[in-house]
Amino acid sequence: MKLIGFSFIDSWRFVKFVSNPRKRKTNRSKQRKQRTGINRSAKTSLFPEFILVLLVLACVMLIHASTVAAPAELRWPQFRGPGGSGVAVGSDFPIHFGAESNVVWKTTLPGGHSSPCIWDSKIFVTGLSDGKLETLGLDRHNGKILWRRAVEPGPMEKGSRNSNPAAATPVCDGSNVCVYFAAFGLISYNLDGKEQWRKPLPTPVTQHGASSSPVIAGGKVLLACDQDLDSYLLAVDAATGATLWRNERSGFRRGFSTPLPWPQHHPATAIVAGTLRLVAYNLRDGTEQWSVSGLPNEMVTSPVAGDDLIFVAGWTPGAGVSRLPRVDALLEQGDRDHDGRLTRDEAPAGPARQHFLYIDADKDGFVTRAEWDSLARIFEQSQNALLAIRPNGTGDVTATHIAWKQTRGLPYVPSPLFYDGRIYLVKNGGLASCFEAKTGKVFYQEERLGVVGDFYSSPIAANGKICVASQPGTVVIYEAGDILNVLARNSLGEPIMATPAIVDGKLYVRTRGYLYAFGQSK
Repeated sequence: MKLIGFSFIDSWRFVKFVSNPRKRKTNRSKQRKQRTGINRSAKTSLFPEFILVLLVLACVMLIHASTVAAPAELRWPQFRGPGGSGVAVGSDFPIHFGAESNVVWKTTLPGGHSSPCIWDSKIFVTGLSDGKLETLGLDRHNGKILWRRAVEPGPMEKGSRNSNPAAATPVCDGSNVCVYFAAFGLISYNLDGKEQWRKPLPTPVTQHGASSSPVIAGGKVLLACDQDLDSYLLAVDAATGATLWRNERSGFRRGFSTPLPWPQHHPATAIVAGTLRLVAYNLRDGTEQWSVSGLPNEMVTSPVAGDDLIFVAGWTPGAGVSRLPRVDALLEQGDRDHDGRLTRDEAPAGPARQHFLYIDADKDGFVTRAEWDSLARIFEQSQNALLAIRPNGTGDVTATHIAWKQTRGLPYVPSPLFYDGRIYLVKNGGLASCFEAKTGKVFYQEERLGVVGDFYSSPIAANGKICVASQPGTVVIYEAGDILNVLARNSLGEPIMATPAIVDGKLYVRTRGYLYAFGQSK
């Protein structure tokens, strides 16, 4: 740990220097000694030197403590900030703002859905510009673009009308700014934009693009790549990009959840939500430690930790389908060329045609018996739920480690927020819910925020307030607590897909065309 080039080792050397009379002799003292012929160093009292050591060491510790604690409030280093919590401890943000009010600065950005990643005086985002995938570094104080680096994409992943190839949020640990593009792979820059390493990866096989963000824990960059075929969890060396381990996630289909290193300050596991299950992996070697079942067929939200529990919420429209039609009946009805598989034109109306792109795992344009049977089993087990989980044990701990469960008010995209002993959810249509974190007690459920539309941004919090943005472009601020009290509805006039960030009393919001910094007018 260093303070302007002054480390604890340097500090100790300084203490030894000032406390050692032999090393502090001046020419004047030497001359005095020569005149008097008295050698006092051997009989120098230890008491004043001991006091001096304590005073100097205390000063050094205070300097280090003040300079180490402060930067934590100036960092939002990954998707949803410190530890993926969505909480800015010791910070604040304005209640009222708009496209022309309480704007500290506003910067035009290329299209992208990644959220701001902030490290001290710099902000990092990604975007798609002129067919190239870009990483940008901005000055946090004025919004000036300091650098931008582009890479040529490989085959673009298939996506929905709301997806974007620059969806994953960068992660920073002070040495690396690591970004992920599904159409390229992982790239690491230093904070000044110099490329440090790159790791090309295959384009995921999916229908709605890719948006899981990388995280850094224990010197490793972790990336969850859940797709319709060959899902995996990857760990690479943060300094070099070398693969450290890779765990094949057999049985997991497409997913968009970001891994949660846990515990936050000294992580030993990586917790990943996916198809039907939440799994904890050993951070050292990627081996599976424990798992809990009870999730939907497709996970979009990311887990969050608090009160010694892990919270995960998931909802999809496909969950709870008790039984899909038997594949034999579908083939008999639609397989016109009798090749034992269905094209989309051959698929009978109903689930076979409605879910065709999902069922067709390898995206070759055909649904086979194996693909149909695999998804039928997943649909039958799919459950929409908010789970509170005790994070320990070995193997499948579903029967013993679920502390409580809720099935109403569930979000599709926004992740849960743990804040001050409560769990907050926001679902499409602007419906908010709040539960006691330890027990699941309902404080309020599916109450209206007064804003309609879908929600892709996740809720964040600071200083007793919660912030969440609707996809049409309204940022809602409401009080944290047992009763829903909306403080403001701030329209920015264009869509918002990214989750905002909070640093140094300011709120950073990315819209379709801009990155805003909002702060109180002075």
